[in-house]
Amino acid sequence: MILAACSGSRKTSVPRNLRMIYHPGSSSLHPELKVYNTSDTSSMLLVKIFTRELLYNLANAENQLSSQAEVFYSLYDFNEDKEKELVDSATTAFKLDKNPAIHYHLLKIEVPAKAGKKYMLEVITTDLNRHTNQYSFLKIDRKNEPAIQDFLVYNKQNNKLVTEPFINESIPLKINHYQHDFDSLYVYYFPSAKDVPPLPEVKDTILNYYSGYDTTWVCYLDSITYSNFSRKGMYYFTSQTKPEGGFALFNFGKNFPVIRTPDELLAPLAYLHTIDSVAKTDTTGKYTKLYVDNFWLKRAKNMERSRELIKLFYNRVFFANFYFTSHVEGWRTGRGMIYIIYGLPDHIYKTGEEERWIYHHDPMGPGITFYFSYQQNPYSLIHFILEREKIKYSDWDTFIELWNSGEIFYNSDEVYRTR
Repeated sequence: MILAACSGSRKTSVPRNLRMIYHPGSSSLHPELKVYNTSDTSSMLLVKIFTRELLYNLANAENQLSSQAEVFYSLYDFNEDKEKELVDSATTAFKLDKNPAIHYHLLKIEVPAKAGKKYMLEVITTDLNRHTNQYSFLKIDRKNEPAIQDFLVYNKQNNKLVTEPFINESIPLKINHYQHDFDSLYVYYFPSAKDVPPLPEVKDTILNYYSGYDTTWVCYLDSITYSNFSRKGMYYFTSQTKPEGGFALFNFGKNFPVIRTPDELLAPLAYLHTIDSVAKTDTTGKYTKLYVDNFWLKRAKNMERSRELIKLFYNRVFFANFYFTSHVEGWRTGRGMIYIIYGLPDHIYKTGEEERWIYHHDPMGPGITFYFSYQQNPYSLIHFILEREKIKYSDWDTFIELWNSGEIFYNSDEVYRTR
């Protein structure tokens, strides 16, 4: 069953606290969303809902186990003055039958996004049986052609569009363009980024995660094999003889957004401490794992507290990867750094080009505010950078000291990953 309703255009600019968009405990739903362009006048919104997160019941005429889901979107057009205008909205309802053989439902909704324009898409995904929902925001950038979202990436095994830009050995890929029939594309390989953002007080910092591509080759789209993409890093696909006018896929490790290997566990500790050079260059992983264990035990003073700190820290790393991954792992971004060290903000205000995070950890002290601005780049539509010149007060040293003394406090909203 599908129901839809649309409304006309109007201007809107109502500030709202949107902290729930990065709060994993605000909803039982954690859908994956993706937009692909399908014609010059429309795009397709994909909403991937995991079956384990839905409530199924028999409250339906067919007396079959099913769930009722609803997707509501608002499409905003951004003009040259960065004002947003609501140009379309619609609600679509879905009846999703229980099927033990599948792990997710892939919902498709047509959105009237036209070539030559930029849009912001606000999406509310609702489990009507459980009365819970999840807010999401996506950019649709059709200003220039070809655009990132012009290329459609499929799982070759089931011919379904994929919702994440990650290369996985178990998922063979197929690539199409909505307008052109390409037999092959150039691929530019960029090795994994190594840098992390410096502490917030460092001004005038422009972090160049990818200084240049390492190798390039021609990829024939009917024979894409994982062996060509097994190295960690970014793979940029394009029809052009330079890395622009295409799209990127990423290999951040087989467990991503979870981090498990000693090297992966070690890297985010750079926010708290200068990492031992021997641990960074250990090829066996044994010394690196020992270094990570001792790092936390030294700060916690006992094994039980050490486990609590590890759980808290790497839980935040996981959700930083889940929410903020762009063309680099989420934990390496400015938003990821702040999320890991400070936790979930008390208030988040968002426009198409900026996010403002506010913390009120000390009721008697000044609030801590961070601004993040959208950074245009050819690799991703979700990369935001920390606006360091706007920081008036961060109390960074206090938070680092709390982590390094094992006294960092738990946010009452802290939620631990389930996958």
